Amino acid sequence: MQILGILFDVVMPVFLVAAIGYGWARAGKPFDPTFVSLMVTAVGTPCLVIDSLSGAGLQLGALGVIALASAMCHGLAMALGYGLVRATGQSVPTYLPSLTFSNTGNMGLPLTLFAFGPAGFALSIAYFTIASLANFTLGQAIAARGITFRELLRMPLIWAIALAITLALTGLALPAAVSRAVHITGGLTVPLMLLSLGYSLAQLKIQSLKRGVLFSLARLLGGFAIGWLVATLLGLDGLARGVVVTQSSMPSAVYNYMFAARYETGAEEVAGLVILSTLMSLALLPWFLATVM
Repeated sequence: MQILGILFDVVMPVFLVAAIGYGWARAGKPFDPTFVSLMVTAVGTPCLVIDSLSGAGLQLGALGVIALASAMCHGLAMALGYGLVRATGQSVPTYLPSLTFSNTGNMGLPLTLFAFGPAGFALSIAYFTIASLANFTLGQAIAARGITFRELLRMPLIWAIALAITLALTGLALPAAVSRAVHITGGLTVPLMLLSLGYSLAQLKIQSLKRGVLFSLARLLGGFAIGWLVATLLGLDGLARGVVVTQSSMPSAVYNYMFAARYETGAEEVAGLVILSTLMSLALLPWFLATVM
Protein backbone atom coordinates (compact mmCIF):
# COMPACT_ATOMS: atom_id res chain seq x y z
CA MET A 1 0.00 0.00 0.00
CA GLN A 2 2.88 2.37 0.71
CA ILE A 3 4.13 1.90 -2.85
CA LEU A 4 0.69 2.70 -4.28
CA GLY A 5 0.36 5.71 -2.01
CA ILE A 6 3.69 7.09 -3.16
CA LEU A 7 2.79 6.37 -6.78
CA PHE A 8 -0.49 8.29 -6.68
CA ASP A 9 0.41 11.03 -4.18
CA VAL A 10 3.98 11.84 -5.23
CA VAL A 11 4.90 10.42 -8.63
CA MET A 12 1.62 10.67 -10.54
CA PRO A 13 1.13 14.45 -10.10
CA VAL A 14 4.48 14.99 -11.84
CA PHE A 15 3.53 12.77 -14.76
CA LEU A 16 0.04 14.26 -15.01
CA VAL A 17 1.39 17.77 -15.47
CA ALA A 18 3.94 16.47 -17.98
CA ALA A 19 1.06 14.68 -19.73
CA ILE A 20 -0.57 18.06 -20.35
CA GLY A 21 2.53 19.14 -22.25
CA TYR A 22 2.56 15.83 -24.12
CA GLY A 23 -1.11 16.11 -25.07
CA TRP A 24 -0.59 19.73 -26.09
CA ALA A 25 2.15 18.66 -28.50
CA ARG A 26 0.16 15.74 -29.91
CA ALA A 27 -2.79 18.07 -30.52
CA GLY A 28 -0.57 20.38 -32.56
CA LYS A 29 -1.16 23.36 -30.30
CA PRO A 30 1.36 26.24 -30.42
CA PHE A 31 4.30 25.87 -28.06
CA ASP A 32 7.71 27.48 -28.38
CA PRO A 33 10.21 25.12 -26.70
CA THR A 34 13.10 27.51 -27.36
CA PHE A 35 11.36 30.35 -25.53
CA VAL A 36 10.35 28.10 -22.62
CA SER A 37 13.86 26.66 -22.35
CA LEU A 38 15.42 30.12 -22.28
CA MET A 39 12.84 31.40 -19.80
CA VAL A 40 13.49 28.47 -17.46
CA THR A 41 17.29 28.49 -17.68
CA ALA A 42 17.95 32.23 -17.90
CA VAL A 43 15.17 33.63 -15.69
CA GLY A 44 13.07 31.07 -13.82
CA THR A 45 15.80 28.83 -12.44
CA PRO A 46 18.04 31.68 -11.20
CA CYS A 47 15.03 33.22 -9.44
CA LEU A 48 14.09 29.85 -7.96
CA VAL A 49 17.63 29.36 -6.67
CA ILE A 50 17.76 32.82 -5.07
CA ASP A 51 14.30 32.48 -3.54
CA SER A 52 14.84 28.95 -2.21
CA LEU A 53 18.43 29.11 -0.97
CA SER A 54 18.25 32.57 0.60
CA GLY A 55 14.84 32.11 2.20
CA ALA A 56 14.86 28.47 3.25
CA GLY A 57 16.06 29.08 6.79
CA LEU A 58 18.67 26.35 6.36
CA GLN A 59 22.28 26.57 7.44
CA LEU A 60 24.84 26.92 4.68
CA GLY A 61 26.55 23.85 6.11
CA ALA A 62 23.49 21.71 5.36
CA LEU A 63 23.25 23.07 1.85
CA GLY A 64 26.99 22.58 1.38
CA VAL A 65 26.75 18.91 2.33
CA ILE A 66 24.00 18.38 -0.24
CA ALA A 67 26.07 20.20 -2.84
CA LEU A 68 29.02 17.93 -2.03
CA ALA A 69 26.75 14.89 -2.27
CA SER A 70 25.56 16.05 -5.68
CA ALA A 71 29.12 16.45 -6.91
CA MET A 72 30.04 12.99 -5.63
CA CYS A 73 26.96 11.40 -7.22
CA HIS A 74 27.75 12.93 -10.58
CA GLY A 75 31.40 11.92 -10.38
CA LEU A 76 30.50 8.30 -9.62
CA ALA A 77 27.75 8.28 -12.27
CA MET A 78 30.24 9.53 -14.84
CA ALA A 79 32.75 6.82 -13.90
CA LEU A 80 30.07 4.11 -14.07
CA GLY A 81 28.69 5.50 -17.33
CA TYR A 82 32.10 5.73 -18.94
CA GLY A 83 32.84 2.11 -18.07
CA LEU A 84 29.51 0.95 -19.51
CA VAL A 85 29.89 2.97 -22.71
CA ARG A 86 33.41 1.68 -23.31
CA ALA A 87 32.43 -1.91 -22.46
CA THR A 88 29.58 -1.85 -24.99
CA GLY A 89 31.65 -0.10 -27.66
CA GLN A 90 29.36 2.93 -27.93
CA SER A 91 30.15 6.61 -28.49
CA VAL A 92 31.25 8.52 -25.38
CA PRO A 93 29.94 11.94 -26.57
CA THR A 94 26.58 10.36 -27.38
CA TYR A 95 25.87 8.29 -24.28
CA LEU A 96 28.05 9.48 -21.41
CA PRO A 97 26.11 12.72 -20.70
CA SER A 98 22.80 10.82 -20.64
CA LEU A 99 24.16 8.26 -18.18
CA THR A 100 25.66 10.98 -15.98
CA PHE A 101 23.21 13.87 -15.88
CA SER A 102 19.70 13.12 -14.72
CA ASN A 103 16.45 15.07 -14.75
CA THR A 104 16.95 16.75 -11.37
CA GLY A 105 14.96 19.80 -12.48
CA ASN A 106 11.86 18.85 -14.47
CA MET A 107 11.17 15.77 -12.36
CA GLY A 108 13.48 15.91 -9.36
CA LEU A 109 12.33 19.25 -7.96
CA PRO A 110 8.56 18.58 -7.99
CA LEU A 111 9.06 15.02 -6.72
CA THR A 112 11.12 16.13 -3.75
CA LEU A 113 8.65 18.95 -3.04
CA PHE A 114 5.72 16.51 -2.92
CA ALA A 115 7.69 13.87 -1.02
CA PHE A 116 9.64 15.94 1.50
CA GLY A 117 7.92 19.33 1.71
CA PRO A 118 9.46 22.84 1.56
CA ALA A 119 12.50 21.95 3.70
CA GLY A 120 13.36 19.00 1.47
CA PHE A 121 12.69 21.13 -1.59
CA ALA A 122 15.30 23.69 -0.46
CA LEU A 123 17.86 20.90 -0.06
CA SER A 124 16.85 19.60 -3.47
CA ILE A 125 17.56 23.03 -4.97
CA ALA A 126 21.16 22.74 -3.69
CA TYR A 127 21.50 19.33 -5.39
CA PHE A 128 19.87 20.63 -8.56
CA THR A 129 22.15 23.69 -8.63
CA ILE A 130 25.30 21.57 -8.77
CA ALA A 131 23.65 19.22 -11.28
CA SER A 132 22.72 22.13 -13.54
CA LEU A 133 26.19 23.63 -13.39
CA ALA A 134 27.73 20.26 -14.20
CA ASN A 135 25.28 19.54 -17.02
CA PHE A 136 25.65 22.94 -18.68
CA THR A 137 29.44 22.90 -18.37
CA LEU A 138 30.89 19.39 -18.32
CA GLY A 139 27.91 17.73 -20.00
CA GLN A 140 27.81 20.29 -22.77
CA ALA A 141 31.58 20.12 -23.12
CA ILE A 142 31.47 16.33 -23.62
CA ALA A 143 28.84 16.69 -26.35
CA ALA A 144 30.57 19.71 -27.93
CA ARG A 145 34.08 18.38 -27.29
CA GLY A 146 35.00 21.62 -25.54
CA ILE A 147 33.65 24.76 -23.83
CA THR A 148 35.11 28.20 -23.08
CA PHE A 149 35.44 30.05 -19.78
CA ARG A 150 33.56 32.97 -21.29
CA GLU A 151 30.54 30.74 -21.82
CA LEU A 152 30.60 29.81 -18.13
CA LEU A 153 30.55 33.42 -17.03
CA ARG A 154 27.52 34.08 -19.21
CA MET A 155 25.41 31.55 -17.29
CA PRO A 156 22.81 33.40 -15.14
CA LEU A 157 22.73 30.43 -12.75
CA ILE A 158 26.30 31.11 -11.61
CA TRP A 159 25.47 34.68 -10.65
CA ALA A 160 22.25 33.58 -8.96
CA ILE A 161 24.18 31.14 -6.79
CA ALA A 162 26.69 33.83 -5.87
CA LEU A 163 23.89 36.22 -4.88
CA ALA A 164 22.04 33.58 -2.87
CA ILE A 165 25.20 32.64 -0.94
CA THR A 166 26.00 36.30 -0.31
CA LEU A 167 22.53 36.94 1.09
CA ALA A 168 22.74 33.85 3.30
CA LEU A 169 26.21 34.72 4.63
CA THR A 170 25.55 38.40 5.32
CA GLY A 171 21.99 38.11 6.54
CA LEU A 172 20.95 40.75 4.05
CA ALA A 173 17.69 40.58 2.13
CA LEU A 174 16.48 41.82 -1.19
CA PRO A 175 14.07 44.78 -1.17
CA ALA A 176 10.53 43.54 -0.53
CA ALA A 177 9.29 44.33 -4.02
CA VAL A 178 12.26 42.59 -5.64
CA SER A 179 11.97 39.60 -3.32
CA ARG A 180 8.30 39.13 -4.16
CA ALA A 181 8.99 39.45 -7.88
CA VAL A 182 11.74 36.83 -7.59
CA HIS A 183 9.40 34.53 -5.66
CA ILE A 184 6.63 34.84 -8.27
CA THR A 185 9.01 34.29 -11.18
CA GLY A 186 10.69 31.34 -9.49
CA GLY A 187 7.26 29.79 -8.96
CA LEU A 188 6.82 29.56 -12.72
CA THR A 189 9.82 27.30 -13.10
CA VAL A 190 8.57 23.89 -11.97
CA PRO A 191 5.28 23.98 -13.96
CA LEU A 192 7.13 25.18 -17.06
CA MET A 193 9.73 22.43 -16.60
CA LEU A 194 7.07 19.73 -16.45
CA LEU A 195 5.09 21.07 -19.41
CA SER A 196 8.30 21.34 -21.41
CA LEU A 197 9.25 17.78 -20.43
CA GLY A 198 5.95 16.41 -21.71
CA TYR A 199 6.14 18.45 -24.90
CA SER A 200 9.72 17.34 -25.55
CA LEU A 201 8.89 13.66 -25.03
CA ALA A 202 6.17 13.93 -27.67
CA GLN A 203 8.77 15.06 -30.22
CA LEU A 204 11.29 12.29 -29.55
CA LYS A 205 11.49 8.79 -31.01
CA ILE A 206 13.10 5.54 -29.87
CA GLN A 207 15.78 4.22 -32.23
CA SER A 208 17.37 1.27 -30.43
CA LEU A 209 15.06 -0.40 -27.90
CA LYS A 210 17.52 -3.00 -26.55
CA ARG A 211 20.36 -0.55 -25.98
CA GLY A 212 17.93 2.07 -24.67
CA VAL A 213 16.55 -0.31 -22.05
CA LEU A 214 20.06 -1.36 -20.93
CA PHE A 215 21.29 2.21 -20.54
CA SER A 216 18.01 3.35 -18.94
CA LEU A 217 18.33 0.66 -16.27
CA ALA A 218 21.93 1.72 -15.71
CA ARG A 219 20.81 5.34 -15.27
CA LEU A 220 17.95 4.54 -12.88
CA LEU A 221 19.26 1.57 -10.86
CA GLY A 222 22.84 2.81 -10.97
CA GLY A 223 21.73 6.27 -9.89
CA PHE A 224 19.78 4.84 -6.97
CA ALA A 225 22.75 2.75 -5.83
CA ILE A 226 25.11 5.71 -6.16
CA GLY A 227 22.76 8.01 -4.23
CA TRP A 228 22.44 5.44 -1.44
CA LEU A 229 26.21 4.96 -1.30
CA VAL A 230 26.98 8.67 -1.18
CA ALA A 231 24.32 9.32 1.47
CA THR A 232 25.80 6.51 3.58
CA LEU A 233 29.38 7.72 3.15
CA LEU A 234 28.39 11.25 4.21
CA GLY A 235 26.28 9.98 7.11
CA LEU A 236 23.09 11.58 5.81
CA ASP A 237 19.68 10.70 7.17
CA GLY A 238 16.14 12.05 7.13
CA LEU A 239 15.37 14.69 4.52
CA ALA A 240 18.97 14.96 3.35
CA ARG A 241 19.21 11.25 2.62
CA GLY A 242 15.85 11.24 0.89
CA VAL A 243 16.74 14.15 -1.35
CA VAL A 244 20.13 12.75 -2.38
CA VAL A 245 18.83 9.25 -3.14
CA THR A 246 15.79 10.57 -5.00
CA GLN A 247 17.64 13.12 -7.11
CA SER A 248 20.39 10.65 -7.97
CA SER A 249 17.71 8.19 -9.21
CA MET A 250 16.12 10.49 -11.79
CA PRO A 251 15.91 9.51 -15.49
CA SER A 252 18.12 11.07 -18.14
CA ALA A 253 17.73 14.83 -18.56
CA VAL A 254 16.08 16.26 -21.68
CA TYR A 255 18.95 18.72 -21.98
CA ASN A 256 21.18 15.80 -22.98
CA TYR A 257 19.08 15.45 -26.11
CA MET A 258 19.24 19.19 -26.78
CA PHE A 259 23.04 19.16 -26.59
CA ALA A 260 23.26 16.03 -28.74
CA ALA A 261 21.06 17.65 -31.39
CA ARG A 262 23.00 20.91 -31.25
CA TYR A 263 26.41 19.27 -31.64
CA GLU A 264 25.26 16.35 -33.83
CA THR A 265 26.39 13.54 -31.56
CA GLY A 266 23.64 10.95 -32.06
CA ALA A 267 20.52 12.88 -31.07
CA GLU A 268 18.19 10.03 -32.08
CA GLU A 269 19.93 7.57 -29.76
CA VAL A 270 19.85 10.06 -26.88
CA ALA A 271 16.15 10.72 -27.52
CA GLY A 272 15.37 7.03 -27.06
CA LEU A 273 17.28 6.95 -23.78
CA VAL A 274 15.43 10.01 -22.47
CA ILE A 275 12.03 8.51 -23.36
CA LEU A 276 12.68 5.01 -22.04
CA SER A 277 14.33 6.10 -18.79
CA THR A 278 11.46 8.51 -18.11
CA LEU A 279 8.79 5.88 -18.77
CA MET A 280 10.63 3.24 -16.74
CA SER A 281 11.01 5.66 -13.84
CA LEU A 282 7.23 5.65 -13.38
CA ALA A 283 7.49 2.03 -12.23
CA LEU A 284 10.78 2.31 -10.31
CA LEU A 285 10.51 5.67 -8.52
CA PRO A 286 7.80 4.58 -6.04
CA TRP A 287 10.08 1.75 -4.89
CA PHE A 288 13.05 4.10 -4.63
CA LEU A 289 11.04 6.65 -2.64
CA ALA A 290 9.67 3.95 -0.33
CA THR A 291 13.20 3.31 0.95
CA VAL A 292 13.71 6.91 2.10
CA MET A 293 10.24 8.14 3.13
